[in-house]
Amino acid sequence: MVIALGAIFVAAGVWLGIYFGQSDSTPTSPSSADEAPASPNSTPAANPPPTVPDQSPSSLLSRMFGRLRAGGMTAEELDAFRRAMLAAPPEQAIAAIVQFLATGQDAVTGETFALGEGGLAGAPTYRVLLLDLLGRICRKTGTIEAASVARNLLQTKTSADEWAVALRNIGWVTPQDRAFITEKTRELIRHTPWRQQPSGGYREAFDLIVYTGDVTLIPDLAEMLRAEDSNLETSAAVALDRLAESSPLQAMNFLNQNRNELAEKPFLRADYFSKADLSQPAQRVAVETYLARPDVDVREKSKMLAVLASPGSFASETLITQPPPDEFPPQRIAGLRQSVNDWLATNRFPALVPPLRQLQGRIAK
Repeated sequence: MVIALGAIFVAAGVWLGIYFGQSDSTPTSPSSADEAPASPNSTPAANPPPTVPDQSPSSLLSRMFGRLRAGGMTAEELDAFRRAMLAAPPEQAIAAIVQFLATGQDAVTGETFALGEGGLAGAPTYRVLLLDLLGRICRKTGTIEAASVARNLLQTKTSADEWAVALRNIGWVTPQDRAFITEKTRELIRHTPWRQQPSGGYREAFDLIVYTGDVTLIPDLAEMLRAEDSNLETSAAVALDRLAESSPLQAMNFLNQNRNELAEKPFLRADYFSKADLSQPAQRVAVETYLARPDVDVREKSKMLAVLASPGSFASETLITQPPPDEFPPQRIAGLRQSVNDWLATNRFPALVPPLRQLQGRIAK
């Protein structure tokens, strides 16, 4: 495997050298000795080998930075650089990235902030690109340099894109620092300049709310559902849905205790309660509290019951969280069936008997 990775790095490095490398030699005029004819007994001199640019990670970083500052690079060249850095000896790549980030220098790449498999598919700046690579390498090696760099970066407001990747790196490398991630995610989401001019990284950072299960940010996300920026509105809606899905008890308890939240979006609120796993006693109590609430309209409750057996999920690339499972486990179906049967047998919710009967029929088998 070491040989294979080395071969990949050398091949990628040679390819990159074609784009980034510059020979140190300069043409000179031929000397008189060069012009003199060779003697019959002389041996022709061998052609000198071509100069091969230094393909170490630090040199690749420097040449890439110079190219970006000089006028940009193609998407293919940027991808080749990513592959070369990921194939390089990890300790060398990490050291080179950490050293460059410490300089504070940056350049625009021409890419947009985009998620891909295992990391970013696009980074708008060189620093964001390098932070992503650092996180990916440290995640693989199990070393903590990415978290150390991130903690230092998060002391100042650099950019929402950098903060999003830095917080993701901490979650990847030192997941035990969840309280710190929660605190800094709130700071990111509530920073007014970033909120007023939401970048791609700012919107993708909403997945950190899902990761931390921070339901105290539900009001912030709910407010963004009224944003004029349609991309921001969509990102907030997805985050709310996935937060309710990943932390159902906490989300339901928050909404039951803060009854004005999402009151103007009743059917969305119904969707969030439909994420409950009724095989869990505490979640069943939260749903029963919701169904008994006099401030919630029967139509909203009926909508919740209609989708309780098959709540929808958003499937897309995410910054740090994993996608939800495709199917319910058997115990969740059993818990739902038992709860509905109990509610009907005791006439717990008289106004909801018709939708409960429909739900009972759907899950009878």
